[in-house]
Amino acid sequence: MRYKMKTFSYSVIGLLLMLTLTAYSQERVLAEVEISESAGIDRENEFVEIDFQSSVKAFEKYKDNLIARESISGQRTPCQIIYRDKANTDSIVAFSVVFPVSVTANSSKRFTIQQSSVQEPILSDLKISGSGVDLIIENQYFRADLNRSDDSEAKRHASGQLRQLLIKLGFNQLLFRTENRMHWAPNFQRTNAEYYQTIAGWEYPAEYHQYSGPYLVTTVRSDAAPDDPEIHLTASYTFYAGKPYFIFYSLMEMIRNIELKLLRNDEMTMDSMFTNLAFQRPDGRIEDYRFSQRYPFLEKQSIENEAPWLCFYHEDKKYGFGTIRLRYDITDRYGNNSPTFLPHTMISDGAEGGKYWNRRLIHEHPLLVPAGSRYLEKNAYLVFTIKGSDPYAEILHWSKRLRQPLQVKVVKYYE
Repeated sequence: MRYKMKTFSYSVIGLLLMLTLTAYSQERVLAEVEISESAGIDRENEFVEIDFQSSVKAFEKYKDNLIARESISGQRTPCQIIYRDKANTDSIVAFSVVFPVSVTANSSKRFTIQQSSVQEPILSDLKISGSGVDLIIENQYFRADLNRSDDSEAKRHASGQLRQLLIKLGFNQLLFRTENRMHWAPNFQRTNAEYYQTIAGWEYPAEYHQYSGPYLVTTVRSDAAPDDPEIHLTASYTFYAGKPYFIFYSLMEMIRNIELKLLRNDEMTMDSMFTNLAFQRPDGRIEDYRFSQRYPFLEKQSIENEAPWLCFYHEDKKYGFGTIRLRYDITDRYGNNSPTFLPHTMISDGAEGGKYWNRRLIHEHPLLVPAGSRYLEKNAYLVFTIKGSDPYAEILHWSKRLRQPLQVKVVKYYE
């Protein structure tokens, strides 16, 4: 009797295995991709995003259940699908596939992007609440608040800009600016205007898209600049699961000539919550100053616009917040440089002890900015804790990785 029961058990297991293998063998393959690491850095669960196009008919069949299968080990990683757009004929759809990859230094892996025959859940710490541009997005490291507020006139607009940021990491330190939103750029000032305008002054931007999933949440906004229709703005945030940073992309495009005396980007403004400023110059040197001691050093040599990163941190409480510059491009539509005047990165003092950094493209000087001029930036904003005696260890760690991303190549399409 025992022998027969064993035989039955082995038969069931064999049948299940055969059915599983049969199901896997029928999974539709979309493409084969190669992920390469060439910077000499071990990568762990680094997100890659790959753009695809497909017929609408095929996309409808696999859109809810794609996986990345590692070619050698067979390990299967569920993918997040980001729908982008359809062709005017409704026959072709553009979309992106996102999944995490771990690769050792100076090596590569191949994956097939394919339909999964079984539902494969994704564990995630990423949470989103709210609607439209009024959102709160959080993970284990921070909580980003994009909501409106009646605290001040500057915070009442439905702009979708970051209003305040809670650093978790055991600190629960809230970063904010009393009178303004925390993220205050891009901003600009006409030569004859008394005040400058900011992207935070948007009131429901004309175009708005939100892409949400377990790996990332992205918001994309686009519209004319508030009170300056000569400037068209595009901006996006991307927040990731399990990462202590988020990405901000912005593009300023001049659609008509405009005269400006101030043009700024990469600006974060906060009340007095830090003791020190640190940054890395383009040649690799790191400089660190207490805020009250920085003036003679930065007057002698200002921080370059191409500085790889800078941060504010609290020497005693051991928390920090910084920017990692990923892309900086001022090429106009004709391939020339757009106008700038004394470009540099400035550390400014706000009212009542406030502190902020900003990248100045036009620094307090009248300048004609012709139609076709463009100013593009992509930055990562990082929250971190200081461990041990090196206050820059975390921002250096992430700067090396984010400024040298994994290389993605589609080797073969199967559709």
